[in-house]
Amino acid sequence: MVNLSQYGIIRGEGRYYQEIVYTTALVYNLASQKIEEYLSGYNLTLGKLNILIALKYHGKEEGLSQVELSQHLILTPSNMTKMIDKLEKEGLVTRSAMVGDRRVNIVKVTAKAGKLLDNLWEGFQATMVDLVKKLEPAQQKQLAERLIEWSEKLLE
Repeated sequence: MVNLSQYGIIRGEGRYYQEIVYTTALVYNLASQKIEEYLSGYNLTLGKLNILIALKYHGKEEGLSQVELSQHLILTPSNMTKMIDKLEKEGLVTRSAMVGDRRVNIVKVTAKAGKLLDNLWEGFQATMVDLVKKLEPAQQKQLAERLIEWSEKLLE
């Protein structure tokens, strides 16, 4: 058994709120590290991937305004601008003024980004499966249900 106290998680004292919050943060960090390792082979970060996925699947052919994108991903406008600048330099997105309102930037994925997402998707899915495979399928389902339930209650 792993000694969770090295991560600040003290078990068995009845402080389930700490165990839940700290363990959730730990699992997120460990999962993010594994996903970032996989994505590094594609010169991507999790942040860049999230932007590309949002644009491809939510923006579709029309794209999204930079403001909509930052709201969707809960990023500040300045952070979004920096990320879009990087993706634009890499040829993965285009940014253009909206017809009728030049103050609004519309961001779209390029064909290069679409191909990149297609190429990495199977391995990305396999990485996520690998992250949860130590849990039995029934445990995975139960955990997913509890986390969704918790998130919904937090969003009420």
